[in-house]
Amino acid sequence: MNGQFIVEGNKMIHELLQSSYHYTHLFATENYLDEYPTLNNSLDSRFSTLSQSEMKQISHLTTPPGVLAVVDIPTGSPDMDVCSHQWVLALDGINDPGNLGTIIRTADWFGIRHIFCSRDTVDAFHPKVVQSTMGSVFRVVVSEIELIDLLQYASKKNLPVLGAMMKGEPPETMSQLAGILLIGSESHGIRNHLLPHISHPVTIPRFHSAVEAKPESLNAAVAAGILMAVCRGFEHI
Repeated sequence: MNGQFIVEGNKMIHELLQSSYHYTHLFATENYLDEYPTLNNSLDSRFSTLSQSEMKQISHLTTPPGVLAVVDIPTGSPDMDVCSHQWVLALDGINDPGNLGTIIRTADWFGIRHIFCSRDTVDAFHPKVVQSTMGSVFRVVVSEIELIDLLQYASKKNLPVLGAMMKGEPPETMSQLAGILLIGSESHGIRNHLLPHISHPVTIPRFHSAVEAKPESLNAAVAAGILMAVCRGFEHI
């Protein structure tokens, strides 16, 4: 759907209606309206009722929740200036929808409001991404950008770029209050052409017995969550 995305489920629709996002169509079944009559207070000319079978035809979910909206994707150019005064995320080649959705949801938890994605990162408005954000997609600005442009901007502004690496310093040794946290894909990590722009390679320490098998890496969303917690913790040092 060109320039639009689908939102489904009671919680997601509630988050949508509380946000500044604009929807063009809202569909619900009679059963859903009977169960959640408060939705009637938000209905206007953009609303239509559907039968259960009709809802199943347009839903992306195996078990349709009975309510679905068609929403406009926000437009506008990425604002790189935000990384001058707050922490932002930069994602290099994250291609799993569940991982991206979890990262957006976790960023929302830690009050990180801007995520910059490489052009080959999965679409933030892919149905599986949207559903896994549990509404956080309406509060976190996700922009597609050439990451090299963002990192070069950071270099010119002398802003820290923390890159999640297998070999680096423990993240708690850093003390910056704003900058870019760069996360690479699980399979390839951060791509080579971006590495020279990382000012602070950071590694999440691994704990294991000398005789135990060692896991190769953390899930990208888990690693992002740990590092976001550390970065936000700098503000309370």
